[in-house]
Amino acid sequence: MCCRCCGVAQQKFWVFGFGAMFTVTGILSIVLWPGFIDDMITKSLPLTPTSKTFDKWEVMPIPVYVYMYLWNWTNANDAWTPGVKPNFQQVGPYVYREERRKEDLDWHDNNTVTFNSRHTWFWEPELSGGLQTDLITAPHLVSIAAANTMRDSPKLLKLMFNNELNSNGGNLFVTHTAGEWLFDGFYDEFLHYAMELNNPLAPKVETDQFAWFLNRNGSKDFEGAFTIHTGVGDITKMGEIQFWKGINHTGWYEGECGRLNGSTSDLFVPGEPLEKPLTIFITDTCRIINLEFTGQSVEIEGIKGWKYEATANTYDNGQLNADMKCYCPVERQPDNCPATGATDLTPCADGAPMYMSAPHFMNSDPSYAATITGFEPSYERDNFFIIMERKLGVPLQVNAAVMISLFIEKDDDITILKNVPEFYAPLFTTASRAVINKELAAEVKLALNLGSIGVYTGIGFLCLGLTIISVGIVLTIHRKWRGQTAADKV
Repeated sequence: MCCRCCGVAQQKFWVFGFGAMFTVTGILSIVLWPGFIDDMITKSLPLTPTSKTFDKWEVMPIPVYVYMYLWNWTNANDAWTPGVKPNFQQVGPYVYREERRKEDLDWHDNNTVTFNSRHTWFWEPELSGGLQTDLITAPHLVSIAAANTMRDSPKLLKLMFNNELNSNGGNLFVTHTAGEWLFDGFYDEFLHYAMELNNPLAPKVETDQFAWFLNRNGSKDFEGAFTIHTGVGDITKMGEIQFWKGINHTGWYEGECGRLNGSTSDLFVPGEPLEKPLTIFITDTCRIINLEFTGQSVEIEGIKGWKYEATANTYDNGQLNADMKCYCPVERQPDNCPATGATDLTPCADGAPMYMSAPHFMNSDPSYAATITGFEPSYERDNFFIIMERKLGVPLQVNAAVMISLFIEKDDDITILKNVPEFYAPLFTTASRAVINKELAAEVKLALNLGSIGVYTGIGFLCLGLTIISVGIVLTIHRKWRGQTAADKV
């Protein structure tokens, strides 16, 4: 079209028409675009075999590094010497890169999916602060756990047990390499004895090898099958655990403390209120963990996230928060519950007196750390936290740090425990760490900014439209349209 050939009326039609079109488009973009984009993103988030969420959920898209620390009992030979406090030295970290993959997926009609998770760890010597050949002396968990189950037995039975323990490799402590303690495993004489004995009244022993993470590297079955909600039909349930190993209550702790809920840490509900704690369930911890909102914002790769962390309430047993009382095992209620700051794992550890807490008993009752020497807590290193972009439910940074300890106490009927002090022996600390990478961050930023991009584009259209209309008005007032004759201007 040639505007030089247009009459004045046609010029006005095109100028005011385009101006009106750009103005209306701008207004509609400003008003409707953010809601449209939010709705589009919300519909794309639920987990389905064809959704963009699926690929990032099926295979962890960013590297996870597990920092493992072992505790070397430096004066173990003095355990029976009166007045000598046990000393433990944290050794490591021994760093492994972890890969996670979901397998055996079974999609259900009720918008849930069941899967197994395969975890594979790869040794990272460049990141590690120790060698797999480091010698570590630690309590002999097998002997102490067995002795603990016999603590309240009749004296005659205890004497018989003590004789078998002493004759078949029982000991208060043993020394092995870091690699053997973690994944490789070592032959244990007392485990072999228990396996051969096959006592129907005791937990079944299936191997005479021992390691903290024995048979877990590369296994898809060790953790057991999870069933989670996909978010289809109800985005507020996305990633929520429905069942673990076919159950929705662990049975280890009473009431709400044993109920399965929250996330497996791979998928979180988007759009949750900032103040709502993050709830995750980790099989190794035997329980859910609530991370509380700190109010602190952190920017990572240009994305604003909010920090959620473990606090003094996290491992409480009812002293600080009455709702946490159910983490005290039934047989210890009401007057013998652990002090605040550590969870008694005995119900899920086959009777072994194991405890979970923050590393170095940070935020715990001082009575725990006072039983030994060697603890040096560091908030930056030991704090369990997740930095979360809450609108999309994307973790930006994770430091999942916990410590496992063993409670050792005197028993005059058991040789290895005779005259030993009462103390909490740290066994190992793990911290799974991950930070969002640039590629994934770029996708997240685009999704977060699409609404703003539409608004700014709308503002541009609105300004352009108003400018064109203003020009048309000025031309009309001053009769400056192309082709207007002098007579028209009079």
